[in-house]
Amino acid sequence: MFNAKIGPISERAQAHVPKSTQFYAEMPYALEVDDHTVRTRDNALMMSFEIQGLDGITASDRDILDLAKNVASIMDGLDDRFTFYVHRLMRPAAFGLKPIYGDGFAHDVETAWRSHLSGRNLREFMLVLTVVRNKRVPLKVPLFARAAKRLLDRNTAERLSELREVVSILETSLGVKAKRLRISDGTLLGFYSAISTGLYRPEYRGLHTLIAEDVSLFSVHIKGSVAEFRDGFDVPRFAAVLSVWRNANQTWPGMLDALDTGTDTVISHAYTPVSMTKVSELAKRRIQQMEAAGDLVGSIADDLRQTYDDVESGRCGFGEHQLTITVFADNEAALEERVSQVRSVAEQAKVKLVRCDDTLAATYFATHPGNQDYQIWNPLTKSINFADMASFHMTKAGAVADELPWRTPITVFQTVTGAAHRFSFHAPGDPNAEPTIGHTLFLGPSGGGKSSTVAFLAAQSQRAGARVILFDKDQALRMAITAMGGRYTAIRAGQPTGLNPLLTERGPRGEAWQMDWLARLVERGEDKLSPHQAEALKSAVRQNGQAPDELRTFAHFGDLIGDVGDNRALAMKLAEWGPEGRYNWVFGEADQPVIDLSANVTGIDLTEILSMATERTAVLSYIFRRLELLFEEKRPTILVIDEASTVFDDEFFARWLPKWLVTVRKLNVVVALLTQFPSQIRESRSGSIIQGMPNQVIFPNRAADVPDYEGFGLTDNELHFVLTGRTAQRQALLRSHDGSTILNVDLSPLGPLLTALGGGEAGIRAFGPDYASRKHFWRTDDA
Repeated sequence: MFNAKIGPISERAQAHVPKSTQFYAEMPYALEVDDHTVRTRDNALMMSFEIQGLDGITASDRDILDLAKNVASIMDGLDDRFTFYVHRLMRPAAFGLKPIYGDGFAHDVETAWRSHLSGRNLREFMLVLTVVRNKRVPLKVPLFARAAKRLLDRNTAERLSELREVVSILETSLGVKAKRLRISDGTLLGFYSAISTGLYRPEYRGLHTLIAEDVSLFSVHIKGSVAEFRDGFDVPRFAAVLSVWRNANQTWPGMLDALDTGTDTVISHAYTPVSMTKVSELAKRRIQQMEAAGDLVGSIADDLRQTYDDVESGRCGFGEHQLTITVFADNEAALEERVSQVRSVAEQAKVKLVRCDDTLAATYFATHPGNQDYQIWNPLTKSINFADMASFHMTKAGAVADELPWRTPITVFQTVTGAAHRFSFHAPGDPNAEPTIGHTLFLGPSGGGKSSTVAFLAAQSQRAGARVILFDKDQALRMAITAMGGRYTAIRAGQPTGLNPLLTERGPRGEAWQMDWLARLVERGEDKLSPHQAEALKSAVRQNGQAPDELRTFAHFGDLIGDVGDNRALAMKLAEWGPEGRYNWVFGEADQPVIDLSANVTGIDLTEILSMATERTAVLSYIFRRLELLFEEKRPTILVIDEASTVFDDEFFARWLPKWLVTVRKLNVVVALLTQFPSQIRESRSGSIIQGMPNQVIFPNRAADVPDYEGFGLTDNELHFVLTGRTAQRQALLRSHDGSTILNVDLSPLGPLLTALGGGEAGIRAFGPDYASRKHFWRTDDA
């Protein structure tokens, strides 16, 4: 029995308190040296930092191998002055989502999704590397004795400098993000406490206490192979401790990644490098012993000689490695089930685990950094084998709210490993600076969940107060837009749009845009404007800007262009867009313009003009100009463009799109492009731009083949998922600047809300053809 720390108590109270060792007495933590550094009872110094590792499922095999080699290489350059601890545990997922208020569709989606997330009890991985600078001669005097200060200070500055140097090397050499844990914000002490309990929460320093006392606010009762936690817990909590009895003959990076999938565990690795001289002597002595006994034969002889040669040549290093898995549960039956699950995973990796009984307490305490003298199970292990087993792999948890321009993630999904992922379009950065890039490509076949996912994200973006503008095809998003209270319209071929680019642009800036736009409207292929034509067009634009509003139309604009030595070629090209021209409907007069961008959510169906290249480019280039002026408000905005490979399939957009994407990003706009097949992107004139979008959400496509995704830079593991994943599982590959992960985008917990998001024939069957006329049409019992 190890009791929680209690203060002075009376004799009467003492009669009812078991006389057992207090838990904190087994903890190594003494006092802080600075906000990152802790001194142990044995006068060692240590620092811990959290690592954002590679995704072991989607990262390239080369990156995974390189990371393991880098870790091993750093270990090989050090000696037993240093001990390294790698802890892998889970903590409650911090969503950081702003609430969505109101009584509309977005609020209903939020309520349903929040309920779903709450029921999943989502957590996120926490991977912590601790570096201990050991003191070869432990402190031999009481911690608070007068002589202690002189001994504590002796060589502290030198050892602290060495510790910081090694930590800095690890932070900069591994190629993964690292963040030092701090005492002041509760992360460091919270980590120490979580090693014991499996429950992470920030913990803070007490007044006139040792750090060991601050992280020992509970008691543990050990009975056989089970530890029961008491005091400080609202419900019972039990633990079992397993350690390695026999390692696998071969190791590979990530071989033990599945140990904590779906279980409540703390996985602890401790590794202390052993000098090459010592290992070489051990190998040499073993060879001599077996030769003398006549036992040195076959593969054993080859392995020993190879080990000796590798150590002597510096090709590999060794160290004492203890791997411990502490499994937690709320009852003993669940504990036994989880222990069996962990053992099964280990056996698949050819690792034999033993469950600690008599050695449970010592092995349990040995998981704490600085408690090396508790270690029992610490065989000599190659540094590369340690790096393989303690691989720095984890799924991405996503950026936190205070790193995002919109100061909130959009939503939370679950990864395929069961952890939480805070989804945001934007890369993390300073929210007070210029918005980080967030443009995203959604790529996937019809029926794969692409449109429903985008509609869901549009609804969830209302937590950021985002305006949403969607260019749709086949009215796929009409029901979702209607449910969100948006305005939906369609551009019909041959039907006047009421749009008038000659009226809305004013001043030097507007006239400059008009000049460029009109020039591109009349230039085709190699037929460029002559200098005389360009000057005439410029003069006409200037005159148009000074004319009364009723004269600023294509019907009158042609009158401003005469014969400029071209047999009226320019005038006739412009007349094609006038009342008598073949494109008269594109900017033809109407009672109301077809597009009104004043709503919070706007949908525009482009189906009828997608195949009309000239008309499509003319009208969309003007609409995008209107949008750019609207975006200057810098309000958070999501612009969704379906069938993007077709929408931008011309030379105008191929030249214009890259610069425009940069411009609108600075105006706080996220552009989301949707398309079905990689071949459509490859064949589009803007394909390289679309393919190069900084974020990509790729849905599985079993009808595709490897060449289809050439140019996307997919790793072999990412490509395997895309080509073999099943659309029915509703998973998607999320790729961004800092790696990739696989998300579970199954929205079925939304029930009838998902039907409204998906729309189509299923939506009509559920809500009726008159759904748009009924407020809250999605709130039906039979949907």
